[in-house]
Amino acid sequence: KMKLLIQKCKGKIVHDFSFTLLESIRYLKWSANGNDLDIKVKYLDFIDADNENWNWWFSPFHQHYIPVGSVEFVTAWFKRFHDHEPKPLNVPEGLWGFANRTIWNADENGYHKGYGKLFVKSNDHIKGFKLAVKEDYELPKGNYQFSEVIDIESEWRAFVYQNKLVGLQNYSGDFTMFPNVSHIEMMIKDYKSAPVAYTLDVGVFNYCDTFVIEVHDFFSCGLYGFADHRILPFMHSRWHYEYLNKLKYGK
Repeated sequence: KMKLLIQKCKGKIVHDFSFTLLESIRYLKWSANGNDLDIKVKYLDFIDADNENWNWWFSPFHQHYIPVGSVEFVTAWFKRFHDHEPKPLNVPEGLWGFANRTIWNADENGYHKGYGKLFVKSNDHIKGFKLAVKEDYELPKGNYQFSEVIDIESEWRAFVYQNKLVGLQNYSGDFTMFPNVSHIEMMIKDYKSAPVAYTLDVGVFNYCDTFVIEVHDFFSCGLYGFADHRILPFMHSRWHYEYLNKLKYGK
């Protein structure tokens, strides 16, 4: 049984993953060939805004649905029903060996001198602080991931489900510079704490070995053409319920 709550903005579906998810549901119902497929879909008009009352847009019965929409939409759902804000994965420590650059986590005082400009991302908020800064830049109080700045000529999003590579889409740069798939599979194998479904962004530069850019839990992720209708709804639902179990039981 699957119950999905899909975000609309001013009455329209605006996210590619929502369109594709609905197509996947249509496919699954068609392939069921008349057999009952228990998937329920509801919609909620929710306009992203800097509004502390986001979470009260949800009615109590929405707690039993899987939210599908923007980061703000899904985060508001978690705050409303679980008093929790999902954190960014950025580059998990288990993948630092595939980064092709030095990476470390620290608070606002964690800038290491001698690196010149560094790329800094929030470890506290998805879509939070993200900027290339110099060492004299004063960061707001918080937790961050610091990394050396590197050149990237081609960027690809790998889709991973149940520890298997299930899709690979170019989303920026030269689409003819194809990443090394065996390196991506090595990353997947070494990412021991991986969620059941996630995206793994990788980069290519000068046809060198493929390196990790960042990792995302499987919600609010642009698909860039990925459309495996057989598994897409289950990637959403399995990630969601696994995450809730970790919140509840710590595993």
